[in-house]
Amino acid sequence: MRNSNTNNWRSTALVAGAILTAGVVTTTSTTDVHADNSQNNAQVSNDQVTYDQVRATADQQLAQLQSANDSKEAQQATANEQSNAADLAQTNAQIDQLKASHAALEQEQAGAIAQAQASTAASIEAQTSAANAEYQQLINAQQQNEATQRVANDQQYAQAVSQAAASQQAVSDIEAQYQKSVNEAASVQTSQSQAASDDYNAAVAKENDTYQGKVSAQQATNAENIKNAEASLATAAANANKPYEVATTSDVAVTGRVAKPQIDVKVPDYVTKYGIHLEVRGYNGAIPVSDYTYPEFANTYYGEYPDGSVITNKAAESTPHDISEMPLDFQPGLLSYDAKNDHSEKVSADGLTADQIQVLRALALSWENGFRNNVFQNYREFYNAVNKNNGFANVAPTDIVSTDITDQIADQVVANRTKYNVDNNSHTIQQNGMPKDATYSSVINNTISGLQNSLTKEFSGKVIYTDTNENLTTMQAGNPTLLNYAINLYNSMQGMYYGELVNLTHIGGHANNLLRAGVHIVGIGFQKLTDAMTFKQGSGVSDHQNPSYAVTFDHTGFNIDHDVNLTKEVQNRNVWGTSTVDTQLNAIKSAQYHVNKVSGTKTITPTAADVQKATAGEQQNLANVKAQAQQALDTLASEHQANLNKLEKQYNDAKAQVKANYDNAVAKAENVREEALKATGTVDLQAYKAQLDEAYQNMVKADQAAAQKFAADRDAKVANIKATENAKLNAKLAALVPSVEPQIQQLEAQHQAVVAHGDEVLATLKAENKAAYDKLAEKFNTKLAALQQREDIEKANKVRLGNNTVVLPSPVKTANNTDVTPVAFPTATSRSQVRTVSAPTIVRTATQTPVASAPVVATMNRGAGNTVNNSSASATQAPVVTQTAADTATNNNGTPVTNNAAVQTPIAATADKATKADNSKKSATKADTTVAKKHASAKKSDSAQKVNQSSMSIVALAATALLGTLGITYSSKKRHN
Repeated sequence: MRNSNTNNWRSTALVAGAILTAGVVTTTSTTDVHADNSQNNAQVSNDQVTYDQVRATADQQLAQLQSANDSKEAQQATANEQSNAADLAQTNAQIDQLKASHAALEQEQAGAIAQAQASTAASIEAQTSAANAEYQQLINAQQQNEATQRVANDQQYAQAVSQAAASQQAVSDIEAQYQKSVNEAASVQTSQSQAASDDYNAAVAKENDTYQGKVSAQQATNAENIKNAEASLATAAANANKPYEVATTSDVAVTGRVAKPQIDVKVPDYVTKYGIHLEVRGYNGAIPVSDYTYPEFANTYYGEYPDGSVITNKAAESTPHDISEMPLDFQPGLLSYDAKNDHSEKVSADGLTADQIQVLRALALSWENGFRNNVFQNYREFYNAVNKNNGFANVAPTDIVSTDITDQIADQVVANRTKYNVDNNSHTIQQNGMPKDATYSSVINNTISGLQNSLTKEFSGKVIYTDTNENLTTMQAGNPTLLNYAINLYNSMQGMYYGELVNLTHIGGHANNLLRAGVHIVGIGFQKLTDAMTFKQGSGVSDHQNPSYAVTFDHTGFNIDHDVNLTKEVQNRNVWGTSTVDTQLNAIKSAQYHVNKVSGTKTITPTAADVQKATAGEQQNLANVKAQAQQALDTLASEHQANLNKLEKQYNDAKAQVKANYDNAVAKAENVREEALKATGTVDLQAYKAQLDEAYQNMVKADQAAAQKFAADRDAKVANIKATENAKLNAKLAALVPSVEPQIQQLEAQHQAVVAHGDEVLATLKAENKAAYDKLAEKFNTKLAALQQREDIEKANKVRLGNNTVVLPSPVKTANNTDVTPVAFPTATSRSQVRTVSAPTIVRTATQTPVASAPVVATMNRGAGNTVNNSSASATQAPVVTQTAADTATNNNGTPVTNNAAVQTPIAATADKATKADNSKKSATKADTTVAKKHASAKKSDSAQKVNQSSMSIVALAATALLGTLGITYSSKKRHN
């Protein structure tokens, strides 16, 4: 039997705790599959009718008041427009009158205006002429001064020329003496230069001879050293080419046998006659293979049956012989079992040992991750359908882990199930006859509450969703070996996961729970079933000789605000515990593939590379000897070049001294010549002429700058004349014809004041109308809120069953009844019928309670008929927020605690559960998530109406009727829960 808890397939949760504790719910199925689902078919209460009547009255009166307000505002607006138009016409008429009067006055004063303009033009002309005459006088004076200066310069230059002619012979004698002194200095320079050159050449020849002797001696030494190094290299190369023996180690890959799942399975008639019964919303019976998007998934559902022996066409490659041959991935298909070729360890009559459980945990964890990763990689559309609203569409999930923390959770869940005699048809996430502090909800809440609180503080302002759910299946073995149990679990999980991937609109609860990317850890528990449980009708256990187990997969994890990066960062933190299955998985992986080291010896024939490596030292030595030989020659060359450079410097210094001696003699001759010329009084006529010309040009430049200033002063005076005369003219014209512009501006301002007053009156009227509307809306809001609160209180402990009302044994407290949110009436601009209600009640089924670890997050539209309440049947009294109607479809296959469509801040968590009709037609009612069906009783099949109610207590009768009304049934295959 199997069962999974999820809330993705239903729009509302159903009443749970009281009926379940009373023991009314029993299973009537006979084979081995089962999954939970829930449906809310609550009836409309009298308070609801009253509420709707008051709401209708409110809408009518508010509409009437708004209509009257609109009419008054429209009248005022019309009056404003008329008043504004009349005032504007009057203002325009007055402005036109002012302009006409102004034009008439201009016509009347035309003669005086023309006389004033003519007088002004004449005055400007006279003053401008005077300014121009003054400017021209200044220019003429400049030109006269320049002409006078030119005449003076010519006279001074002529006088200098006359004086130079008188001293011409004395100058010639002085120049001849100067030339004689220069020639004597040049002769001395030539003699000294030749002596320096001869000394330099002799020294260079001597240095060259010395250098050549040193080079010859060094070359002989170099040749001897290189010869010795080459001989040493030849000896080393001969030794390196000799073959030799070495010890070796080689890697030998060992590949073990791994069974491959079989897709095209055939089963006996007694199996096929039941068809394929999937716990998927919308199906109550066989699902044809044609409905599967991937037909190869259909046959995996035969894994639901007791063991692989149902397969009649067993393939050898699909039959493992030991645990090491079990596949670690999870491709679709079933495995066969062959007891004759089972080499695995035995399982005692007392059941699995702790070590054997860890092996099965390791395998089951690997298969769960294999399923998720394979669906993501190759069947992406199913993965995206489940994760479309949580941010993980097209984003690979992080692997689920099993750690010391999750082992403790799983062991505690098993202990609690055993203590309270919970069978393999019942989930741990709900109470199911056990105290709520013993449920998985309580266990996981106690374990992760610290982490949950720290995340809430760390991500303040972000919505933190919890993904907590439980999948349940039954594991058995006809032959008490670890391999038989493993194959049975593998096949069962194939049906529980691949068998539920029918198509995108029909995904079973178990597959849905596992594909949720927020799930990160899993506690896998193995509860040994009692004989009473295995013989119980509908247990799904076919073998009663060997121990059978209820296997629980308790998943949890967090989704941080539907942000992939934040969620994965939290999943990768070192807060989830230490893996306890790595050893087992590594042992299986090693058996399936590992590498052995093999020792030996071999003869090595050196390669060219080996010889090169062995003689590297000698080769380097030869290279060093050659380098040293060249270095010695380079040193000699360097010393030789240094000596040559030194000789060249001495030669250059000698030539420089000779040049300096010549320069000094010439300078002395020039000084004697200059002194002699000064004594004659001779003037340099050319320089004197240049001096006179420069003085004249400076005078011209100064006059040009002054002329520019004269012109600027004149222009400024003319501009001032025009401005002064025009100002006088404007004053005369203003006196003759005054301006009317100030009067026009005053008239326009008076009109704008009229318009502003009208706008103010209209705004005041609108404010008064809105206040009246809001006051009436608040009156109805208060009344409706009181009605809603009374309805919530009454609904808390009453359930409508057909035409009767049943009061449950224990009253249900409504959470947050005092926190009433006002009804949102239509505003003046939007009158669509909208209603929001705070703290609505949740009605729960007898087979499901919410996860205790986190508040429920949801949004609600009353018009859709969906309500949510944190009833006393839940594990904790968590705050309630609303759930979007967009996520009303819940998974018929199970009940996870969270809702991916949740949009508000507390940790999101809810649960819902339902079961599927069995093939024997004992219960064929289907749940319906539409609003229309929610207020109508679900149809019952003929076989479902044959329940013998006479044998039940009044509470049992009430529960049975409730289950029938809500559409809860059980299937005939009791494999998974």
